[in-house]
Amino acid sequence: MERRATSSDVAKAAGVSRATVSYVLNGRTGQSISTATRDRVLAAARVLGYTPSTAARTLRRGRSDLVLMLLPPEPLGRALAMIIDAASEQVEHHGLRLVAHRLPSRGGAVSLVQSLAPAALILIAPLEDTELAAVQAAGITVVSLPQAAGDPLAPDLGIGALQVKHLVESGHSRIGVAVPPDPVYAWRVRVRVAAIADACARYGLPAPAVERLGLDADEAASAVGRWLDTEDPVSAVCAFDDDHAFAVLSGLAVRGLQAPRDLAVIGAEDIPLAGLAVPPLTTVSVDARRLGEHFGQAALASASGAAADGAAPAVARPPAVSLVLRASA
Repeated sequence: MERRATSSDVAKAAGVSRATVSYVLNGRTGQSISTATRDRVLAAARVLGYTPSTAARTLRRGRSDLVLMLLPPEPLGRALAMIIDAASEQVEHHGLRLVAHRLPSRGGAVSLVQSLAPAALILIAPLEDTELAAVQAAGITVVSLPQAAGDPLAPDLGIGALQVKHLVESGHSRIGVAVPPDPVYAWRVRVRVAAIADACARYGLPAPAVERLGLDADEAASAVGRWLDTEDPVSAVCAFDDDHAFAVLSGLAVRGLQAPRDLAVIGAEDIPLAGLAVPPLTTVSVDARRLGEHFGQAALASASGAAADGAAPAVARPPAVSLVLRASA
């Protein structure tokens, strides 16, 4: 088996010290190394096929060149995929690598973080308080959803609040909520329902009528019946996402009803098909790409040493969510 080239081999071939090789190949600044010497080292490394040892570099620095992103334990949707892509582009442009991983079961996040020793940790789903404390105690900066300290509704990004605001301004006073029944969505469902309930309370409305339904027309039709066939019928529904808004529209069609005449419907995420719904779907758009860039920028600021206390450096916040007004609500 052919021996792997070492930094000593590169130093010998280039006629320089191992320290010079380390400075050049690790991109360190502040050293008085001439352009000719730098080119000679790079050429020697190229000829010998030398690549720095990631394991050795991790041991030396106490962290790897990875940025770890912990995702909620749910299917990878379009918005989440865009967040991952944008964050990955940001960090890879600066020589780091993004690793996306679903949030492990309780206690598993700490061991995962310890094994990877990431330059930064991006949280799309929250950690238990004890896990978060353990990660921060290890000196790893945590980048999370932009939020005010202690605000449990902040991870919803204002989606539920904007849905309710539009419906109230359109004259609705009894609001329903359509959410998925699958427990893998439990955290996001809890945050969304809390945000909608909070908005309803601020407008002096009763608590929203929550229905859990799958992406099935008959199941949605049953939910529509429960919303409408009461003494105080729901007049508008906030859907968890555009998929569930489509389900509600299908449930209305099964019952010979339509939006917004019989029940207004507002979605979330503004997927490409939202404008092709019947009627075209009013929804809330989130610029997922900008959000991913936000995460990437914060992770880079952390990896560069801008934060030393486990708190994410301040970076520009992503833009607010926006209403996409169409015909369904």
